Amino acid sequence: MTNKAPGDEQLKVFGALLAGYAQACVNLNIVTGGRGIELTQGIEVNQWYPYSRLKELEELVIQSYADNAPILERVGIEMMQAWFHFGPGREIVDHGLGFLDYQTGSAGYASVVSGPPEYVGAFSLLEVNKDAGRARIHSTTPLNRDMERGVIIGGMSAPGDLDFVDVSYDPKTQIHIVEFH
Repeated sequence: MTNKAPGDEQLKVFGALLAGYAQACVNLNIVTGGRGIELTQGIEVNQWYPYSRLKELEELVIQSYADNAPILERVGIEMMQAWFHFGPGREIVDHGLGFLDYQTGSAGYASVVSGPPEYVGAFSLLEVNKDAGRARIHSTTPLNRDMERGVIIGGMSAPGDLDFVDVSYDPKTQIHIVEFH
């Protein structure tokens, strides 16, 4: 993760990320109260929004659930479903491994998070072994790692051609280990 705190005007997130929160938290009124509804109301998946909206939604989820890792993972999955089905994803990625390829040089991440490099960080494909069904992705983003796990699962699953995707994370190396078939 980056050490700097991004300014609201400096770091932006794509609307598909915020729409993913609304999808994952079907009943925001119960899960996060009125503030959750305010933060997701009127979101357009193809528009840019201040990063602070995403972080505030994340904090609402974290405060609402003692065991928030599965919820944040589901949020990541739903964000990528929204990106793929309602945003530009279908035009960019036509199969699960295509989502991995799209992470080369942080291209995929840069399509949904925008700002100065010192705030944005990176989300880069290091290697992929298609025969073994394994890949490694290095992350220095300010995003929650459980949510990123969901992003990888959701992004690779959205096209519908893979039967299995699982992701583990090593905080020492900042690497997501992806297994798929």
